[in-house]
Amino acid sequence: MLSNFAFANNRVPKFETTRMKSTAGAGVASILMDEATLLNPATIAYYNQGGIFFQRSGIDSTRTQGSVPETQEFSSMSIIASDSKGPTGGSLSYNTVDYRGQKVQKISSAFARPIGEKSSFGANFSYLKEEIFNQNNVLEKNDYKVMNFGVAHALSESFTMGFVVNDPFKEKVDETRAIAGIQYVFKGFFSLMFDAGADYNQDLSQTVFWKAASQLKIFSDFFIRFGTYRDKGLQEKGTGAGVGWLQPRLVMELAVKNTQVLESLALNQTSEDIKETSFSLSYRF
Repeated sequence: MLSNFAFANNRVPKFETTRMKSTAGAGVASILMDEATLLNPATIAYYNQGGIFFQRSGIDSTRTQGSVPETQEFSSMSIIASDSKGPTGGSLSYNTVDYRGQKVQKISSAFARPIGEKSSFGANFSYLKEEIFNQNNVLEKNDYKVMNFGVAHALSESFTMGFVVNDPFKEKVDETRAIAGIQYVFKGFFSLMFDAGADYNQDLSQTVFWKAASQLKIFSDFFIRFGTYRDKGLQEKGTGAGVGWLQPRLVMELAVKNTQVLESLALNQTSEDIKETSFSLSYRF
């Protein structure tokens, strides 16, 4: 079985904001500012303010060797600066994660402009510096330059749509994905989000994934969120939950995300349970 292979090294968890973790990664159609460099760059065009964002996350990874589970602890950090006060909105982010002897650093910039009264277009450029194990258990250093493109459209105040194309120039293996999403807000206090996509350079039926989430407004400034996802291409599934406290200037988020990585010979990965706990603080100006 793969779990007995010493060289099976799972991928490093993807960068997500605390809010994204609470919705299990869903939200391509959500109008968000801090998440623009990681989710859909087009959405920052709907804002007219600036912001500074800081996040710290803990990662508990559990694998079972024989009948004995082994848990190791790791961490990640994110800083995002955004400014959408002019005709073109933009943001810059720095993300770093240490995971099982591997390290990934990511610097991203996103830009977006309105196209009409209800739509926007955005682009994201990321530089990744990775130190990860290859299939022979050798630590390799690689650099990548990846671009993503996104559009967003608000059919009404309650219904929005989003579409993202990741890495259309094929700079990094398994990053070429297309994602479509919708969000519906009922009477301002209950939101539903649904995303779906696949790797358009491979068999769509083998790489399809979906993400679904809901958000409930409890008080005028307090939100709770739940999400779930299933990714056939990455052989993963999981859930997320979190709370948010939103003030005109200050935004605080807490989230927990649980991921089950499934054993796969094709992907050279062993089974693993990952628990991420995340806290973020954002100041708007």
